[in-house]
Amino acid sequence: MVRIKRRKAPKKGRQKIKKNQRANKSHALKKVSGHLKLHRDGYGFVMVSDEKQPDIFIPPRYVNGAMDGDEVLVSLAKRDEKGRYEGKILEVIKHHKKWLVGILKKDFQGYYLETTESKPPLEFNLEEEDLFGAKLGDTLGIEIFDYPQLGQRGSGKMIQIFGERGDEKTETGIIILKYQLRNQFSKSCLAEAEQLKLNPPVDEAISREDLRHLAFVTIDGEKAQDFDDAIYVEKKQNVFKLFVSIADVSHYVKPGSAIDQEAFARGTSVYFPDQVIPMLPEILSNDLCSLRPFEDRMSFTAEIDFNLNGLVQKSRFYKSIISSKARITYRQLAKALMEENTEEQNKIKEVLPMLKAAYELAHQIRDQRQRRGSIDFDLPEPEFITNLEEGNIESIIKAERNEAHMLIEDFMIAANEAVASFVKSQDLPMVYRIHQSPDSQKIYAFKELLHHLGFHMKLSDEPSPKELSKILDKVKDHPEEKLIQQILLRSMRQAVYSTETVGHYGLASNCYTHFTSPIRRYPDLMVHRILAKVLENKKNQQLMGTEQLQGICEHSSRRERVAMEAEWEAVNLKIALFMQQYLGREFEGMVSRISKYGFFVELKDQFVEGLVLLKDLDEYYVFEEKRYRLMSRGPSKNIIKLGKQVTVQVSHVDIEERQILFKWIK
Repeated sequence: MVRIKRRKAPKKGRQKIKKNQRANKSHALKKVSGHLKLHRDGYGFVMVSDEKQPDIFIPPRYVNGAMDGDEVLVSLAKRDEKGRYEGKILEVIKHHKKWLVGILKKDFQGYYLETTESKPPLEFNLEEEDLFGAKLGDTLGIEIFDYPQLGQRGSGKMIQIFGERGDEKTETGIIILKYQLRNQFSKSCLAEAEQLKLNPPVDEAISREDLRHLAFVTIDGEKAQDFDDAIYVEKKQNVFKLFVSIADVSHYVKPGSAIDQEAFARGTSVYFPDQVIPMLPEILSNDLCSLRPFEDRMSFTAEIDFNLNGLVQKSRFYKSIISSKARITYRQLAKALMEENTEEQNKIKEVLPMLKAAYELAHQIRDQRQRRGSIDFDLPEPEFITNLEEGNIESIIKAERNEAHMLIEDFMIAANEAVASFVKSQDLPMVYRIHQSPDSQKIYAFKELLHHLGFHMKLSDEPSPKELSKILDKVKDHPEEKLIQQILLRSMRQAVYSTETVGHYGLASNCYTHFTSPIRRYPDLMVHRILAKVLENKKNQQLMGTEQLQGICEHSSRRERVAMEAEWEAVNLKIALFMQQYLGREFEGMVSRISKYGFFVELKDQFVEGLVLLKDLDEYYVFEEKRYRLMSRGPSKNIIKLGKQVTVQVSHVDIEERQILFKWIK
């Protein structure tokens, strides 16, 4: 094996690390609060409200009975020479979970539930008369009455008996309960929504601008049912005029109403492959607030003028009324834009000239954003192709991201930036979408990775978004592209909501918010309310104070993270269920990821990734972490590296763990 001398961190980088170490000494034994993210293996991370503070590692021995999502008080202690910290949970400030999933068991004390979500498992006493026929070994959902204390069991009441494990309906129900997703609306919430349908509120505070004469269109996926944004573009002489009209949810959902309280608790809609858990009742999300074709709808409009190079000249915001002239899908528009005299063009011929102007403007806006360094993480997602008659999944492919997708992205980003900049200029408390620069130590590790993978590129210790964007361009279509994108993404801090604007690093934007999806994101609804106050010239009657608004931001950020994790698990469940039919089948594929316990293979025929465990290989392999490759210590001297073409057999599918295992054939 060739020895590679470890490169030292750049002098500037070493000085910064030492400086951080000195600063971190002051944190010894410091107490902070945050929310616990617990791994199923028993350890966890506490996420603190200060976006600049990294997550705090909690070893299993210091979890002290806290549960996933709990707000906890943590004492900090230095972990290693790099200044990373581990913490010890001192107390639970507020419990997050109200429901749990587990297995029904019995001992000398009686019946109890043993949780399946973490190690060591937690136990909750159950009353026999509340089990309603549940049998030992059944998977149950319970409502928590008392939480475990000092090694003693908690208590609860059964609320659901799940069916046989491995069944799709059962597993989906477990995911919903595991992530505390609210999939039923309260009676008061539904009653309010029904009343809004029967007696829509009259908007007298602001006279709306009538835009029904403009050829607005909605552009969404084939399966979309809630249309919350519509666009219209004019090109006149030296100016592009973009209209982005968003469903005015704030017209219907008033602060403090039952619908508002439910929307806040949910924080966001959750999208499973074949199911949506909406933030708003269907009467609103799919009807009153959905910009359906040829129906008058209340909206909030951002009107932005661009020069021919895609630079903003001026913007204006107002409440409006529109009537969409067409519901267009991404694939339909992409075909109409890319081909001449197609059937798709004939279907939308009345709005096609406007859409061609929109296409031209979108390219100019995108070019400007790329010039300033916006980072495009083009990580493909799976798309499930379903047999329409039987409803079965026929194949899993890479989801398409075409020109129509990017056009809508460009316009939504432009509208979000314009609204953020406008409200910021009014010096009022605001909900911003922020994304801070990457951690310097993680960037150093990323530079090391590039070097060992053979990409000798210059990268400063505190890189600009433009530097990172150029690197992604250079590795495009290389076997290592996916890994480099994933490692870089892990090096980045997570985008969150905040009242303090520090810009959006990934978009290379000085000021950003979320304005464009109030049907499915609570922060967008708050932005609409704040913007309305500004337009009413009621600055002295601001919506709420900064501290209260920051609490909404932090809650919304947590709900967003929970929704993402639930969505990922639901997708992995769907993939595992699909691959069951191929047990024993051989596939061609490519090594896509490598770790100390095995390597992942992405199949050629299906957009599916599975794991080959090292313990199942015929020879002993060593993981060379710096080079992301596996070296055989056996007679073959084989090397397994990214991009290697392999043949694998589907050896095991674990539905409960959402995992697919392969056997390496050749």
